Amino acid sequence: MKSGMSSQYSHAVARHCEHTQNKIHTVAELLLLSGQFRPIKTENISSVEVSIASAREQINSSLNIILEIVNDLTKIMHDIKTRWKVICDYLYRMSDAVTVLVELSYFAVYQYLGLNKPESLEAPLIDKYATSYAGLEIKLSCIQLKRARMEELSSSFIMDICSNISKYISVLTDNCRGASENGPDTATKDQFKLGIKSVTCAAGSLIASIKCYKSERSPRYHTRVVTFCEPVLAASNALVSLATEDEFIDHGRELSPEEAEIQMAIFGPCMNIVSGCVQICKSLRDYTYDPGNSHYVHKTRSCQACIVKSTKHLKHELQKHLHMDFQMRGASPSKGDNYFRDVDSSDENQHDLSPLGGSLSLQYASENHGMEGNYGKDLSPRSTVTDVSLATSISR
Repeated sequence: MKSGMSSQYSHAVARHCEHTQNKIHTVAELLLLSGQFRPIKTENISSVEVSIASAREQINSSLNIILEIVNDLTKIMHDIKTRWKVICDYLYRMSDAVTVLVELSYFAVYQYLGLNKPESLEAPLIDKYATSYAGLEIKLSCIQLKRARMEELSSSFIMDICSNISKYISVLTDNCRGASENGPDTATKDQFKLGIKSVTCAAGSLIASIKCYKSERSPRYHTRVVTFCEPVLAASNALVSLATEDEFIDHGRELSPEEAEIQMAIFGPCMNIVSGCVQICKSLRDYTYDPGNSHYVHKTRSCQACIVKSTKHLKHELQKHLHMDFQMRGASPSKGDNYFRDVDSSDENQHDLSPLGGSLSLQYASENHGMEGNYGKDLSPRSTVTDVSLATSISR
């Protein structure tokens, strides 16, 4: 490793960069680059009644959050040795904000084009995006457990990871249960039932190993945690692969040339924002290992400028094609305020980082500009765990 910050700092920042990069890149591939236009069900869409108007407000808020985070990351890059925990938290919040932006932009286009009206009464067995996204969250959570060092595996870190794994295993199995009951043939039904059982059993084994580690923080039990991540990864990947086979999913429909033009006009700048954030993650990761290299600082600033330009472009296209008026006065979490107020970077004031870093609650952000006393906690209503059976089992 090149000379620079200590291995602890560089390892943590690099891990967070890779997590954010993988998440937003995969979400963009699933929604913006798939070439298939189908209905999706997500927490951001199905948890509340979403209309074009409410989507506009949330898109605007997400864009403002992304701009604030990118601006702050650029400013504190030089202080990466002392502000590394703040940077890690920003990266997680960026991944959530970009995910919300992509999902809602996709939803807004789908709604505006009237594609929410089903052409047939026969619903697909599997929601491809919800299933794929659940598999992604499980994968990223297991990677966090595998790559985190022993000193990083605090109780809050472990609980957050287990809660996320539990939550998305529930989402994955719920999405596949329909196919296990209504599959085209007996063999397929049995395959889904066995796949669901395999995932839940593998997760139970992982939780058991984590309980052992909580009772005795030793390399022996840490090795067990890392080892039993593999069966969860393998079982969930296999179930996602099975569930997203062509015969089980909705293939959407072909767009007319006019509809395709609208789609490209909006997805283009949205993808540019994703690409800019991915490049910032790469630059930050490289900068941790070579902090004296100004190339990465200049690259990050260039990415910031591209994101600002693409944000304006996206708003223009949304207003032009979907008639979203971004000039309206709304409750933006970052209009006129930087809710990421500089916090004390001393070790005494650094709380445990949440390994999942759910997106910042918009109401909280607009009312509480500082992060003291809440740093590292999951403040997002959309990130609230609805099924914590696996997580609660390790606290007994």
